[in-house]
Amino acid sequence: MKFRKLAGALLCAAGLAVGSNVGAQVTQVFYDDFSNKGKLGAAWDIASWVNGHPFGCTFSEQDVSKSKGMLTLSFSGSSGKCAEVRTKQFWRYGTFIVDMKPSDVKGTISSFFLYDGKAGTESHFEIDIEFIGGTTLLHTNYWIGGRQDPLDVDLTTLGINPASALRRYSFVWQPDSIAWHVMNDAGQWVEIRRVYVALAAPMKLMMNAWYGDNTGSAIYFPGYYDGTPGKAEYSSVWIGQ
Repeated sequence: MKFRKLAGALLCAAGLAVGSNVGAQVTQVFYDDFSNKGKLGAAWDIASWVNGHPFGCTFSEQDVSKSKGMLTLSFSGSSGKCAEVRTKQFWRYGTFIVDMKPSDVKGTISSFFLYDGKAGTESHFEIDIEFIGGTTLLHTNYWIGGRQDPLDVDLTTLGINPASALRRYSFVWQPDSIAWHVMNDAGQWVEIRRVYVALAAPMKLMMNAWYGDNTGSAIYFPGYYDGTPGKAEYSSVWIGQ
């Protein structure tokens, strides 16, 4: 099973690279299908801190679990806890692919993104895939020097309900551009956004599932959260350069 998953990721990455004008030579530099026994692999760190507004929860190691090739990031209003993991390694340019199923709980975010710096400052750099719970919106965004350029894409235009099943998503980061993609039901990559921008700062790859604090800007993004527990699921992560 692990070999088939890896082969599938490689084939899909190759197709994505060609379709995105990245070039034919895309070499795997990182892969995790979460099938190894025991805890999360040594490539990852687990968050255990409070981010502050607009986050309404504390990241907790207890809300990160792995079983039978599935990484689960959980959250609960009653516990006040949520989950985040990040790679120890920094990355600069490449093709970043995830198989994931986001939460469908309103007022939550399920994500796959690159990040470095202090939020909202000149040190803040980021490339985002974020799913807004209770909607069919994929929130694409990037930050350069603390300035963002968000765009929400309604996946129903492609006949996709992201919270219904695992699906493959990606972004391709090049020196002069960023492109976001989703794999449709026919197994084809569909580009949903492309920006021509120079972003050169190395960043860590991160995934989290969290809810807002229901104050200020959190009422707008990610929206009002009523305390319902939920989770985001991830079956593989692939990086090629």
